[in-house]
Amino acid sequence: MKYRQLDQITSIEPGKKLTATRTLRAEEDYLSDHFPRFPVMPGVMMLEALHQAAVWLIRVSDNFSFPLVLLREVRSVKFGDFLTPGETLHITAETFKEDGNFTTIKASAWKGDRVTVSARLVLERCFTGDSQPDADDEVRQLAENQFRELFGEIAARS
Repeated sequence: MKYRQLDQITSIEPGKKLTATRTLRAEEDYLSDHFPRFPVMPGVMMLEALHQAAVWLIRVSDNFSFPLVLLREVRSVKFGDFLTPGETLHITAETFKEDGNFTTIKASAWKGDRVTVSARLVLERCFTGDSQPDADDEVRQLAENQFRELFGEIAARS
């Protein structure tokens, strides 16, 4: 994952809620273009932070049962403030609705008392559809290993 948008998962309630943080660092390569004299985190990257939090919430909630968690729809996106280097996003992803393999997540991120972005994300849990019999297990294991590598202690408790 080239653009990891979560630094730390601070809490997880499987099936319910995940909280995380993300601090924007001045040396991030895309900031030189966005914008040279006023570096701010692009809105799409803030939205990606919500997406990554939602994916990890679903994966942990399902005990990594499905190899893929795909973003199918983004609703009601609202941007409220900029994030500049040195500032930290506080991210919350909460399960709003489940319908078969589809989960709607209500997610938001804020700095201080100001919301920077909020949205409802519709994600689908599914299998790879690969003709190789072990592909799903391999992808599931890769996701679980990545979670444990990225989030260490919190991962061990979930």
